[in-house]
Amino acid sequence: MQVPDRLVTERLHLRHFTAADAPFVVDLVSDPAIAAGVLELPFPYTLADALEWICQLEEGRERGTEYAFAVSERERGTLAGAASLRINSEHSHAELGYWIGRDFRGKGYAREAASALLEFGFFGLGLHRIYARHLAWNTASARVLTGIGLTHEGTMRGHALKWGSFHDIEVYGICIDEYYRKHAAGKKKRGVGPKGGS
Repeated sequence: MQVPDRLVTERLHLRHFTAADAPFVVDLVSDPAIAAGVLELPFPYTLADALEWICQLEEGRERGTEYAFAVSERERGTLAGAASLRINSEHSHAELGYWIGRDFRGKGYAREAASALLEFGFFGLGLHRIYARHLAWNTASARVLTGIGLTHEGTMRGHALKWGSFHDIEVYGICIDEYYRKHAAGKKKRGVGPKGGS
């Protein structure tokens, strides 16, 4: 399918990463708080790491196995973070992931970007299920996921090794029928829908 170059929300542009973003990615993910919460992120993080990652994202997009977007502010165009869907086409599901830089936290950007990817995954890609995981201590991520409608499905005990310690992983998910119901209910609650004429 033709994947859009960008997704637009109220305050954000979600666009494809380019090599020009690499220095800004390094600045953002050099924060130990981000590195601690993202399992596959090396630390310290170098410019070479960023360039390799951006290249991998392009390859994943071409293969249809991952759609990753740079999360940037609409007004200033400033890179604030990243959000992605890793696709398993055989089972019609995807894993949602995201991170937001320190200076941009507390603004609801993670929730706004993650919500846009849910809509893209279900309406754009026709997925059956989207799930997400986070380290058990990351309660902020739990609030994001439940806030966009995902259900906590369980705990994978001692599942991940990060910086020499094993961590529990919390798993959340939502299927397309549940998403449609919540999406329709949200529109009804906001008074969005067809209007009759006279």
